[in-house]
Amino acid sequence: MAIEMSSPWMVGPVFAVAGAALAWIATEYRTRKTYRGILLLLAKCADDFAGVGQVEKALSIYDQILKGVPRLEPAVRGEIRFREGLSRYASSFEGAREENLALAVEAFEEAIRLFKVEADPIEHAQAQNGLGISLVRLSEIEGDGVPDPSGRKGGAEEMAKNLNRAILAFEAALKIYAAEGRGQEEAQTENNIGDAYLLLSQIGGPKAAEALDKAIEAYEAALKFRTAEAHPEDRAETQTSLGRAWMALAQLAEGDLREGHLDRAISSFKAALEIRTKEDHPQERAETQTLFGMALVLEAEPQAAEGEIRWSDREGLKKAIEAYEDALAVRTQEARPLEFAETKNLLGEALVILAGAANGPADGANLKRAIRAFEEALEVRTQDFDPEGYAEIQNNLGVAYRKLSKLEDREGNLERSILAYEAALRVRAAGARRWGEKGGGGEDSGAEKSGDEALPS
Repeated sequence: MAIEMSSPWMVGPVFAVAGAALAWIATEYRTRKTYRGILLLLAKCADDFAGVGQVEKALSIYDQILKGVPRLEPAVRGEIRFREGLSRYASSFEGAREENLALAVEAFEEAIRLFKVEADPIEHAQAQNGLGISLVRLSEIEGDGVPDPSGRKGGAEEMAKNLNRAILAFEAALKIYAAEGRGQEEAQTENNIGDAYLLLSQIGGPKAAEALDKAIEAYEAALKFRTAEAHPEDRAETQTSLGRAWMALAQLAEGDLREGHLDRAISSFKAALEIRTKEDHPQERAETQTLFGMALVLEAEPQAAEGEIRWSDREGLKKAIEAYEDALAVRTQEARPLEFAETKNLLGEALVILAGAANGPADGANLKRAIRAFEEALEVRTQDFDPEGYAEIQNNLGVAYRKLSKLEDREGNLERSILAYEAALRVRAAGARRWGEKGGGGEDSGAEKSGDEALPS
């Protein structure tokens, strides 16, 4: 019968045994050769606590081992520090994110120094990977504060620094896994490299396209190992990420090159959707369906030519709307409020584009559907909770009402359009003032488009 480590009846005895064992090791370790096994058994107990979500108890045991036994041999200390790093990384999802990630980075860095490549190559590679994923997550938190005129705190420079450090760590691990013939670990590390470069591209600047090229190269390398037959779920994950990278690269290109990139993005999303079925992977499918819809909208969006807007590919827009609606069957307001709001806003944008120049009843019906979608998104993205998102949706709402005014209730819909635009402007002006008070300035990072660019007028 398995012992449940999370049971309150087990917690006291485990810590008492840990204390006694460590006291014995501290006095006898010079003559006893069994202490390594005891320490690793205690570490296994800590792993069990971490596995059932009791990370603080796990961290307490690791701390007792590290403090209670002087002059641990390098490989043993490296093992404990590696496990501590994993627990700190897991804790970052529960709270004190930056603090836990900084401690995880510190633990993995020491483990890397202690695990020599010649003696412990796989352990060294695992520690490098742990360092890399911690730095990537740390950069994502910092990316929440990339400077922009809405007043968010700065973080682009630190984000780029940590992502570049992560890439170096992943590349060190990759070299070892390739030499040792560890195909699946190699694939996961290639995928991690792709994720890091994809995030790096979001900072913008002149090297964004280069970062996306490298992300695509890494994802395609991972797919050589992640076959549909042997590793379908991993393959779907990588195909989805590859589609993201192609879609982002398309937004930096023009003409036939842009169209080719979007075709590749759509093909990647379709390949992932063949694996991520509604029955087996509803949440993952909803994510890919949303991205698939975004790529279809980009492919179908209107183009300016000779002073006129050419409304293109209505069928592609209809497929995008179907994809968003399929995703919303899973991304409900109750279960997934943030994803619900994101997808509702995207649905509204697609419906506004489908309405084109607003020339008939069908266009009016699409605009009314778009307005409902925007209003539902605003129930989640409130001004207090998400001022930037609120302003973007209000801007989109203004576009929809203005177009609808061409078809009916001209005065009333124009008034509603003005109210929505004014709501967006108030929030953006407040953000710009906050940014100015903090001494911000300079050019836009290019990481995001403003809401004004989201829909054609």
